[in-house]
Amino acid sequence: MNPVVALAPRFQRAGGRDSRVTTSLAITAFAVTTGLTLCVVGGLLGFMARADAPLAPGEDDIRSLYEILAWFAVILLVVPLVTLGGSAARLGVARRDARLATLRLLGVTTREVVALTLVETAWQGFVGAVLGIVLYGALLPFVGLLPFQGTTFSVSELWVGWQGLVIALIAVPALAGLSGAFSLRRVAISPLGVARRTSPKGMGFVRLLVALVGIGMFMVVSAIGGVFGAAAIAALIGSLAVGFAMLNVVGPWVLGVVGKVQLRRAKTPARLLAARRLLDDPRAVWRVVGGLGLAGFVAGALVVIPSIVDVDASQDPQGAILQDDLVTGALVTLVVAFLLAAASAGIAQASSVLDHRREIALQNLAGTPVELLDSVRRRSVLVPLLLVGVGSAVTALIMFLPLLGTIAIRDASSLLLLAAFLAAGCALVFAATETSRPLLRSVLADTVVRAD
Repeated sequence: MNPVVALAPRFQRAGGRDSRVTTSLAITAFAVTTGLTLCVVGGLLGFMARADAPLAPGEDDIRSLYEILAWFAVILLVVPLVTLGGSAARLGVARRDARLATLRLLGVTTREVVALTLVETAWQGFVGAVLGIVLYGALLPFVGLLPFQGTTFSVSELWVGWQGLVIALIAVPALAGLSGAFSLRRVAISPLGVARRTSPKGMGFVRLLVALVGIGMFMVVSAIGGVFGAAAIAALIGSLAVGFAMLNVVGPWVLGVVGKVQLRRAKTPARLLAARRLLDDPRAVWRVVGGLGLAGFVAGALVVIPSIVDVDASQDPQGAILQDDLVTGALVTLVVAFLLAAASAGIAQASSVLDHRREIALQNLAGTPVELLDSVRRRSVLVPLLLVGVGSAVTALIMFLPLLGTIAIRDASSLLLLAAFLAAGCALVFAATETSRPLLRSVLADTVVRAD
């Protein structure tokens, strides 16, 4: 075994308490990602199995519609899940980059640095995947209680099979390793720049253009989908995934623009420091609030369902079941999306405090009041939180205009419902970020400022 890679366990322990905390957070994030992803995929497989079952006499075959809706739900949930998994691999990235940059300056090669990171993040992903499978098994009986198509699911219908579990044990560590290796670009190219804490290169306007192309692709496909009928369904689902994923591309760029505006308008020390923190690393802030952005998109996409479904149960019993199933599916998807957003925000905010502990401690030792530092931590999240939540919901409404029309905009109840969901989601995510407050206090209680 390469001697540098053999040092990976000691290298991990050298991080001390902070390293243990970020490792625990990363494993937790991977476990949540794996467990919920398996539940979502299991639900899709359940609907697909029901679509292949014999049809009861006198019933219309609308099972293909359930499959299509299940695919939409999978996309709306898997993108945030994959994003959470990718963010988990980047927890503690600032401190890890600093230690790896020191090794590079001491003569360790780029290949050995990458190998160290792969070992560190891949084993976190593997442990998280194992715990996620346990979580999946624990959630199966509760997921089976959800009523769809006039009955509940059995555990066997939601079972992804041993092949699915093996795929999870391979895919999650692979995702962790790739995300961790991707974060090493600055270390591999300029370890001295990392050690000197130089600012990363800013993001270009091309991010917005790429996002607009992705969103426009879905709008075009949904507008012409009726012309080609069933042949356009796969393209529609694929373009939705692309357009949805583009939020992760444009989100950090938008936050960078917001940081510049806040910096010019800052009139208090708290606003000035919060704007500087946002402008310095908008990607890190996006990792905190990005989950709400994806959840806000889901809310904007699904909140129109109560408006487009209005069936008289006495005249159309099967249609009434479909109506109840649509509402149930929308609510379940929204709840899971907002819980994911809260978990992602809490984990990322805690990691952010640890990544900036040296700067925070130095500011405190220089005389900055604890209340001011706490206000900066809160302000650096609150404004991006509101902007991202509302902006992503509006993006979803615009994207679905060719498919659903203006019904959501014309129906006041839909807009009120959307506002209620966004308010509840913002409150939940903000509460999750507040869990890092005790961690900030513990950082400030340590009067010894470490060099890393």
